[in-house]
Amino acid sequence: MMDKLSKHRLPTIANLNLNIDLDMLRYATDKMASKFVDVRSANPMLCMNHEELVKSVYDNFEQINLTTPSEILPHTTSIKERLKRKEEHLYNVPTPEYTDSYFEQIVTQCQSPASRIRITKLAPGKMIPWHVDYDINYGVRCIVPIYGNDNVINLFKRDDKIEAYTLKDGTANFLNIGYKHAVINMSTKPRIALMFTLNGTNDIKNLYK
Repeated sequence: MMDKLSKHRLPTIANLNLNIDLDMLRYATDKMASKFVDVRSANPMLCMNHEELVKSVYDNFEQINLTTPSEILPHTTSIKERLKRKEEHLYNVPTPEYTDSYFEQIVTQCQSPASRIRITKLAPGKMIPWHVDYDINYGVRCIVPIYGNDNVINLFKRDDKIEAYTLKDGTANFLNIGYKHAVINMSTKPRIALMFTLNGTNDIKNLYK
C-alpha cells in the first residue's frame, strides 16, 4: 500500500471515466444560472487568507458553492499553516442545491470523499494566470467541463516544457495542480465547469507509474 504519491509519476491530466450525462448536467447547471457570485463572496475564508492570489487569479472568475465551510478559521498569510489546517477540506457542508442533485450523483461516483464542490465560470477572453495550488497528497483536483470548447486551453509547466490541453465537455478529469498551470478562455462564451477536491488518492492510484 502506498502512503504518498509523487506528482512526477502521475499524468498532467487524465480522464477519471465517471458516468456523466452531459444533457442532464447542463440542465441542472442552467437552472442555477442566476446564482453565480464573485469568488470573494463565495469563499470568504480562502480569499481572506490568500488575498494576493485572489487578486491575481480570480478577478475574472465566478462560482456557485455546492458545499460551504463547516467553520471559518482566523486569518493567516502562512501557506504552510493554511495547508496544515486543511482549509480546502473544510468546505464539506452540502448546500440544498447539491443534496440529491445530479451534481451529487457525479461526485459520489468517486471513491474518496469530496470537498469544495462548486460550479465555476471563467469569463470569455479572460484567463486564470500561472499559479500552483497544492500537492496531490493534500487534495486531488477534479474538473468536469459543462460549457467549454477547443478555444479553452489548459496550460501546465512541467519538466521545463509547456503542455497545452483541451478538455471534452461532460468528462471528469484529474488535474495535477502541483505543477504551475493556467487557463485561457479564448472563446466568446464563458467556460463553465463543475470542480471539486477529493480528500484521498484512491481515485488516481491506477494512474500511478
